[in-house]
Amino acid sequence: MCKSNLRQSANLIYGSYIAFFACVVLISSGAIAQSIPDNEVSAFELAQLTVQPGEQVSGEIPVSSGTASNPEASFIPVTITHGPKPGPVLALIAGIHGSEYAPIMAMQGLPELIDPASLSGTLIVVHVANMPAFQGRTIYFGPGDLKNLNRSFPGVADGTITERIAYTLTHQVMMRSDYLIDIHAGDGNEKLRPSYSAYYAEAGGETVVQESRRIAVAFGLDTIVQFAGSYDSAEDAIYTSAQAVTLGIPAMDVESGELARTDGAYVDPIIAGVLSVLRELNMIAGEPDLPPNPLFISDRARVYSEHNGIWRADPLVQSGDYVSAGTRLGVITDYFGNELETITAPASGILLILFGTPPVNEGDNIVVIGRVLSSRDN
Repeated sequence: MCKSNLRQSANLIYGSYIAFFACVVLISSGAIAQSIPDNEVSAFELAQLTVQPGEQVSGEIPVSSGTASNPEASFIPVTITHGPKPGPVLALIAGIHGSEYAPIMAMQGLPELIDPASLSGTLIVVHVANMPAFQGRTIYFGPGDLKNLNRSFPGVADGTITERIAYTLTHQVMMRSDYLIDIHAGDGNEKLRPSYSAYYAEAGGETVVQESRRIAVAFGLDTIVQFAGSYDSAEDAIYTSAQAVTLGIPAMDVESGELARTDGAYVDPIIAGVLSVLRELNMIAGEPDLPPNPLFISDRARVYSEHNGIWRADPLVQSGDYVSAGTRLGVITDYFGNELETITAPASGILLILFGTPPVNEGDNIVVIGRVLSSRDN
């Protein structure tokens, strides 16, 4: 009787061991999938916002007040779309300059085109990065501290309002992203080649450069500017996309629009370009709309005003034109109409930027010409 009971106990223990071992094998092979979910996506948190998978949430990132000498506070309006499937985090930033309206209007309409239920990854839309400049209708600079946000990265936690906006964007948006697109237009005083994209061709390391180029091409515009140079540290990378690539985040710039216009001719290419990049990154379904034969621009020649006065652009020359060195682009006069200087093209190439309004100050960059790379250069 005792031997029989011992044998039965041994059999029970052995059977339990076999069952346990079989369960371990099944789990490790994925046969019991419900026990260990594959590719589980958790909620996405940004500042005080929490977005569940398959949701789209709009809100504000606060920019806290500074010191007693810089007390102004602000906020950054964002929309976050968080997909239920894994994928990269893509950040879109509009309104670095407050009077560049085409990007801001494009970001108004973009979120409604994104289905949260079918998105892979996360899309962060910064509607207006520089709210003080937007509300103050200023070009280039913030109205309070007269600083250029696109020269203020990585920012200062307790600095002026522009420096604190840069700091907030760096830590709350940029460092949360896998890719970044900084979307600009011709400011309220600038006429631009209708639309072009750009990326850093040397900064950030080989992988970052390759991925930056990838999204710049995927944006679909037929002109792509290659920024030269690299940076020793994040403190030296004062531009938005320069800061990103120096931190190891692939990034690109877009320029679409001029003279503060919000026409569909400038807004639509931004929306189409973002959707194309989303397809390239496999965040939404479909194939990217790649340009068949894009022009790559490396060197850029610039003309700076040596006078305060009135700028008169030559009516026969338009931004986007190909100009030869020596082409007359316009004149600067004093406030009484007396000519001070005739401005001519310093090099041959595509006229990327041309001042489009009369006021001109000493040191203003009134002309930018891009040299087109040949196929053997690229």
